[in-house]
Amino acid sequence: MLVGAFFFAGLFAVSASNNPFKTEAGSEIAAQQKKVSGKVTDNTGATLPGASVVVKGTTMGVITDNNGAYSLPSVPEDAILQFSFVGMKMQEIAVGGKATINVVLAEDAIGIEEVVAIGYGTMKKSDLTGAAVSANIEAFRESPNTNIMQSLKGTVPGLQIGQVTEAGAEPSLSVRGQTTLSGSTNPLIVLDGIIYRGRITDINPSDIQAVDVLKDASSMAIYGAQAANGVFLITSKKGKAQRKPIINLSSSFSTQSPTSNARLLNREEVLQKVRDIEYKRSYLGPDYTQPKPDWNYSNSELNPTYRAGIDANTDFDWYGEATSPGYIIDNQISINGGTESTTYFISGGNTAQKGFILNDKYKRNSARINIKTDITNWFSIGANVFGSFTNYSGLSPNMESLAFSSPLISSKDENGDYSVNPFNSFQLNPFLSPSADDKETNNNLSGNFFAIISVPQIKGLTYQINYSNNLRTGYHANSNIYGAGLTGSAYKNNNSTLDAMLDNIITYDKKINSDHSIKVTLVAGYNKINYEATRAQGSNIPNLGLSYNSLEQAIVQEINSDAWSESSIYQMGRVNYNFKNKYLLTGTVRRDGFSGFAQNKKFGIFPSIGAGWVLTEESFFKVPVITYFKLRGSYGINGNQTGRYSSLARISAEDGSKYVFGDGSSTAIGQSVSTLPNNNLGWETTTGFNMGLDFAILNNRIRGNVEYYTTKTSDLLWDKVLPTLTGFNQIKTNLGEIANQGLEFAIQTTPVKTSDFSWNLDVNFSANKNKIVKLLGEDLNGDGKEDDLISSGLFIGQSIGTIYDYEVNGLWQLTDQIPAGYGLGRYRIVDQNPGDTYAIKAEDDRKILGRKEPAYQFGIQNTLNYKNFTLRFFINSIQGGKDGYRKANNPDGMPGTTGTAQNQNWFNFYDYWSVSNPNAKYPASWIPTAIGGSAYYSRSFVRLQDVSFAYNLKSATAKQIGLNSLKVFVSGKNLLTFTKWDGWDPETGQGIRNNAEFSGAPTLPVMKSFSLGFEVSF
Repeated sequence: MLVGAFFFAGLFAVSASNNPFKTEAGSEIAAQQKKVSGKVTDNTGATLPGASVVVKGTTMGVITDNNGAYSLPSVPEDAILQFSFVGMKMQEIAVGGKATINVVLAEDAIGIEEVVAIGYGTMKKSDLTGAAVSANIEAFRESPNTNIMQSLKGTVPGLQIGQVTEAGAEPSLSVRGQTTLSGSTNPLIVLDGIIYRGRITDINPSDIQAVDVLKDASSMAIYGAQAANGVFLITSKKGKAQRKPIINLSSSFSTQSPTSNARLLNREEVLQKVRDIEYKRSYLGPDYTQPKPDWNYSNSELNPTYRAGIDANTDFDWYGEATSPGYIIDNQISINGGTESTTYFISGGNTAQKGFILNDKYKRNSARINIKTDITNWFSIGANVFGSFTNYSGLSPNMESLAFSSPLISSKDENGDYSVNPFNSFQLNPFLSPSADDKETNNNLSGNFFAIISVPQIKGLTYQINYSNNLRTGYHANSNIYGAGLTGSAYKNNNSTLDAMLDNIITYDKKINSDHSIKVTLVAGYNKINYEATRAQGSNIPNLGLSYNSLEQAIVQEINSDAWSESSIYQMGRVNYNFKNKYLLTGTVRRDGFSGFAQNKKFGIFPSIGAGWVLTEESFFKVPVITYFKLRGSYGINGNQTGRYSSLARISAEDGSKYVFGDGSSTAIGQSVSTLPNNNLGWETTTGFNMGLDFAILNNRIRGNVEYYTTKTSDLLWDKVLPTLTGFNQIKTNLGEIANQGLEFAIQTTPVKTSDFSWNLDVNFSANKNKIVKLLGEDLNGDGKEDDLISSGLFIGQSIGTIYDYEVNGLWQLTDQIPAGYGLGRYRIVDQNPGDTYAIKAEDDRKILGRKEPAYQFGIQNTLNYKNFTLRFFINSIQGGKDGYRKANNPDGMPGTTGTAQNQNWFNFYDYWSVSNPNAKYPASWIPTAIGGSAYYSRSFVRLQDVSFAYNLKSATAKQIGLNSLKVFVSGKNLLTFTKWDGWDPETGQGIRNNAEFSGAPTLPVMKSFSLGFEVSF
């Protein structure tokens, strides 16, 4: 595909000197051209590096250097130059006979001239009627992140980005809360105008120029059925016309270590734990404070192997053996430039990350070519092509198994080799997993080819066609001599996804005299996705000398395959109207069709409308302190689609349903209907209203925006449980309603600005509350109110993620009169209906204790510039929201099984109850009790998330040594976290194990990083 792009470019790229379409008139114009140079500054005299200088109506332009200087080699004398810079008002100056043009740009009220991607086009920020925001990715270029989303954490109001704890992992994403119960919750990703369904980590952050986020229903309506959860518009870097090739190199090295200081108990702590568990035999009653002289560990329930470890003075650090500081190495190179008619951007990158735990590794090699060429002044073609090749090979030891491993046993035998079963139990050595031969690679090849026709006969009318192909392949092979009950196992997986899309876009952009402007966008497109996968596996393999390449040797063999296809079509129309830059109107209608819905419900129509009013353009609104003031409001409908076969009856072939026809006949695998069809399954729809305010005051010293929104999602996609007598478990259906409402604001201030020093302060805030309005619509208990779905944790009038459990009030103590069936040191459950006897019942004594979702979040960024030095630090905070540790942090001592608790190890933050520690935070989970209960704790935190310090070499000095620019920097990430949460991290909401009560899914700590790097261009 990359080779094809080179051919594509080579076929059509035509330089200014040999362009066959150049006219004689063009030659006359060239003869009248002259060199123009100058400097761009702000109103304080400070230079503006990176300002854009463009010849109006052409693609000719340059970017100012670090001194704010520019030079255009050949400019027509009758040309007009456009000068622009982010946060400044654009200026237009006629060249005339001037050879030197110096420009002073004035600050722009909240960047109203800034161009924002809005989907199938762009728009000036001043013309927006919806909630679309440009993320400040430049501020976090020095941050050690393997994906662009990690750079945006906490910076965009209403955007929630989860932490990653493994090398090359994908973060969770959500915009303005959860709007569905079982449908997709992922925002839509659009890369260079094309919907992208690959991994975010596959996109090289260094290739990205801008990220815009669409948050309200009006803005998202252009993507209809796929946009109910928000839209990310990612724009990659492009070349600049009439610029000699500029080569950019960057390199950085980052070290990583856990933000948490958790560790496993050492030998002495484990021995004390055993004494605490055995307190009735190891201490003298009745207060159990004095050790019993004749007790020793042979009287305990310790595994005999562990007792031998006591005698041998074994003190093995399983956690230390499995972990070590991680690192990220990142190297990037790019070249960009262009002629009068052709622009190009070519890049290559290599990223390697080693995680904290053994064998947690990630490597990415990437390449990109973006090219565009003007065949004539009305016809252009181009391509945006990239390839990403990632490697996740290697298995890590299971963190849960490590957490249970006692320091009284070593992982290795007397020969220094890993023991298969050092615990002399069902649990194998967790270090056997890393010894497996494991290879996992993924390739992502994407090409977007486009052509643009500016219709010569109708000014402002353009037609663009985009065709994209995204091929994603995965390969995972593994062989393990210890697998399948130590008989040996191996497997090979191959999968591929081909995602093809065709867009036809017609745009008409017309300015009618000086008062009216209108822009019409029409889109028609088609998308088809094909998936295939094959898995071959075997077990009980006599010889694994050829690893996973000898599956035919397996005594037990199994082959699985899968394939599916889905398609969608869509049409969209949008109209933007502007009257005197004062009154703004946007209307959008989108029609989507998806194959997964019922025959009569495959198509959905999603309209929206938005309006804006710039009051500072009114003659009656002249307030000296207010520089800019705009009100805007929008209303729209979006959809959420279901799985590809949800409306159909499906047939399953199950190995357990076998038939033999006749003596000696072969066995046939039976097939049966596994799901019921739903001939009325339709779209899940979200209706949203957004009210916004953009402002600038004190001569643009303070700028910002405020948003208030409400959304209502109806016809929720839900798996409704069916009675057993039907023969089916559930059916996908539409039911219920969810509402969200929230408040957001973002403020940018410049408290100090001189020619040498500036201080910029940015603050953002967002709060969202969701509520379940309707569910099944049933009233089975006859109380006149709709029933909750208690088994699913869903309650009418409450948030998704509501905590419904027993209320606890401390721990039962020796001095308490403990009710029969309840254990000493266990949670004291509150009887919500107290009487003569203590009686706890699930139906009477559970109550709503709060919610898991946070109440609000905020971010604060300070940027200090002094001459060529820049210091930036960013604070991120999430407040509110609870979670329970349960099995996440507690040991797995089952009721009455004190031996389990004695033989397991725990982490040091498990402040467990004992007779000598009665005010502990956690219960004695090994003591039997009728109802265990759970305590819930706040996940609030304040984190110093990003810090960077950079030095930019003066432009004049850089040029003396043959460079355009040079920057060196140091940075840190997640350096300090202030929280009361135990476990790895409050943001992940996890302890050592997953939060699910009996889930054994392992978790890993969040990492803090220190980085050193440089960027150079020449």
